[in-house]
Amino acid sequence: MSEPRDPNQPGFGAPTPPPPPHPPAAPAPSAGWGDPSTWAQPAATVPSPQVAPGAPRKPRGRAWLVVLLIVLGLIVAMAAGGTVLFASRTLPPYNGARHFLDDVRNDQPNPSHVCSADTPDQAVRQVRDRLQSFGDVNTIAPNAFGVDRTDNTAKVDFTVTYHGGRSSRSFSLLVVDESGTWKACP
Repeated sequence: MSEPRDPNQPGFGAPTPPPPPHPPAAPAPSAGWGDPSTWAQPAATVPSPQVAPGAPRKPRGRAWLVVLLIVLGLIVAMAAGGTVLFASRTLPPYNGARHFLDDVRNDQPNPSHVCSADTPDQAVRQVRDRLQSFGDVNTIAPNAFGVDRTDNTAKVDFTVTYHGGRSSRSFSLLVVDESGTWKACP
């Protein structure tokens, strides 16, 4: 036979009846105004926090300023580097060609502007005759952006305008570095 059990002990209580069935679902609201109980309630607005007068302002992001300063610094560094390269690599051969072409334009040979392999009078006369074979020379202008340098030699482009500036031709002049001085070798 079974012994009597205490209904207060766990697992020994009387069985519980099943839960009652749920009520039937409400029909879906029809188009139009609908049921007033389903109207959306307005969302509660959160007021902005008040700042006491004289209180320090909240710091704003300054990342854009840092990026701007870095970009400007890079631009200045690149410009300075380009200037240094231009002054050390391009300007000396350009100046050597410019001095020689000034001698050609003025028909005044200068031994310090011609390489040691050529005689100044002959070099200036040779270039002047070549340029005048195309017409009456108006201007002779070397191009600073037309310098092609390789070690101790460079080729400098220059433009000659003829007939009062109505026509022009481009030429190249070979210049060499002789003991630190750039001289033309036509």
